[in-house]
Amino acid sequence: MDQHTKSWLAILFTTLAWGSSIVLAKFVYTELTPMIFLALRYTIACPPLYFLARLLVDAPSDQSVIRENWKVLLAAGVTGPFISQALQYIGLGFTNASDTVLLINFAPLSSAILAVPLLDESLNRWKVLGMVLAIAGASLIVFGGASFESTVLPNRVLGDILVLVSTFFFALNGIFGKLAVKNLHSISFTFYSILFSIPFLWLTAVVTENIDILFSVSSGNWLLMLWIGVVNTAVSFALYYEAHRHIEASTIQIGLNLVAVWGVILSIALLAESVTLVTLIGGALTVVGVIIAQTLTKRRASTKQPQ
Repeated sequence: MDQHTKSWLAILFTTLAWGSSIVLAKFVYTELTPMIFLALRYTIACPPLYFLARLLVDAPSDQSVIRENWKVLLAAGVTGPFISQALQYIGLGFTNASDTVLLINFAPLSSAILAVPLLDESLNRWKVLGMVLAIAGASLIVFGGASFESTVLPNRVLGDILVLVSTFFFALNGIFGKLAVKNLHSISFTFYSILFSIPFLWLTAVVTENIDILFSVSSGNWLLMLWIGVVNTAVSFALYYEAHRHIEASTIQIGLNLVAVWGVILSIALLAESVTLVTLIGGALTVVGVIIAQTLTKRRASTKQPQ
């Protein structure tokens, strides 16, 4: 199995983990509020990432690179785990879930646009086609069973704007990751970028929410938080950034549309939600878009290899 295929399997696992986080959050949110949830999630993720870094990374050589790249690490932590996630979950409190999932899928468009000037990546017609199909498919998944009867209220508009802005910061976080993993091991990058975000997350949680609820969280939800922190965050983020070594950032963002597909499948299995024909068509379009982007990138990588 070549490295390109392994990287896409890593992205596949990451999308499954992140899709399941959306479903698991519905259970956890019965006892936790958004910023406390995020602060716990990333705090729990740090210890396993630290031990992975100690086991797999050449610490002396990596430490010098970390000192040289601390600004990129700080920028990644602030734009991703802190700003992007905070805006997304706060925005969700003002708008409905279907709007949120739809707007999150604008991240590939933001990433593709930003990657051209910042990473000198190409944006050809086939990649654009894959991106359009993936976003269109994810949109159909969202609206396949949604109601269009709700009125447009100021709070909903505010929530939509917050979620839309969060996608820009998530795409920017991916670009910082692409820059950092050229010289820094992906696990070290993941650990330090998350570590830098934790003070911002807890400070915001303390100021805006009631920390006392932590003393009344059930054991079941603590177990869910451990799973979300270790598997869905530590492991999946490490794989996500490792994939940036071998796949273009804009192409990875297209692949992340699979999060919506996994979210629908797991919602049906765990939450007994219904699925419509339009939703199934949307899932098919998303997969086709990802395949187009994947095949094109692999073909281009093959043609660039010396004969």
